[in-house]
Formats: sequence, C-alpha cells, structure tokens
Amino acid sequence: MARSSALGAALLLVGALALLSASSSAFAAPKGVESRQTSTAGSAVQPWQVAGSALLLAAAPEPAHAGGMFDFGLTLPFVAITFLTMMAVLNALWYSPVTAEVDDRNKKLLKTLSDATDMLSRADEMQVVYTGQLREAREKASEAVKAYKEETSKSIETQITAAATARETKAAEVKA
Repeated sequence: MARSSALGAALLLVGALALLSASSSAFAAPKGVESRQTSTAGSAVQPWQVAGSALLLAAAPEPAHAGGMFDFGLTLPFVAITFLTMMAVLNALWYSPVTAEVDDRNKKLLKTLSDATDMLSRADEMQVVYTGQLREAREKASEAVKAYKEETSKSIETQITAAATARETKAAEVKA
C-alpha cells in the first residue's frame, strides 16, 4: 500500500509541475494549432483547475485489492454452501446406495458363512456316525468271514476224513 501511494504522489507531482510550467494550452495541443477555448474566464478551463482535479484524483483512496490471505469476501460462504450441497447430493446419490449394497453383501456373506459352518458341523457329526457304523460293519464282516472260514475248514476236514475213511475201506476191500 505504501508503494502504491508513493507512485500516486509521484504522478501527482509530475502532473502538477507540467500544468504549472505550461502557461498556455501547448501541453495539450501541438504548436500551431489554435486553442478552441474562449478568452473568457468563466468558460475556459484554467490550469489551476486541472491541477486541483489531478490532486483530488491522486488523493482519492485506491480500490481494495482482494486476494489477501484472510480476505474471503463471499468466497467462503459460497464454498461452504457448495461443499454442503455436494456432500448432500453425493450422500443421496452415491454413498447411500453403495453403503446399502455393501451392507446387503456383508449380510449375505455372513449368512453364507454361518450356513457353511453349520453344514461343516453337521458333516463332522455325520462322519463320526458313519465312521462308527463302518467300524461296526467291518467288525461284523470280519466275524462273518472268520465264522465262514471256521465252518468251511470244519466242512473240509469232515470231507477229508470221510474221503480218507472211504479210501481206507476201499483199500481194505481191494486187499481182501
């Protein structure tokens, strides 16, 4: 601000010197061109009037220049309103539907996960039951195979003894 007032003062000083040094209107028109001013004092513009006007213009305060660090003006409320509007619009159009979809997806995933856990526990229970039944069936099968082997061995032994007895009787008949 000090720089702009110093510049204004310098321009004022140069203008005042130019007006006061010129005794005629030569500073405004080239030489040889007649001035269209009349010689009456009331209708002609005097140099002191021009100098006074220049002084008044130079002394007038300069317009404030925006852009300082804390010179917000209407920008801050406008940005705040725009931000809140965009936040509401994005929340209504984007975040709410996406959040609802994500929540639904999470619910489905949790339901699927709990169903899978339940199915796994049921499968484990079924495996225990089937393993017990399989063990019992194998024991019964091995007992049945053992009993069949014993029965078959007894049957074979009786047949062998019967065949041996029949051979001995035939051998005794052939000898007799």
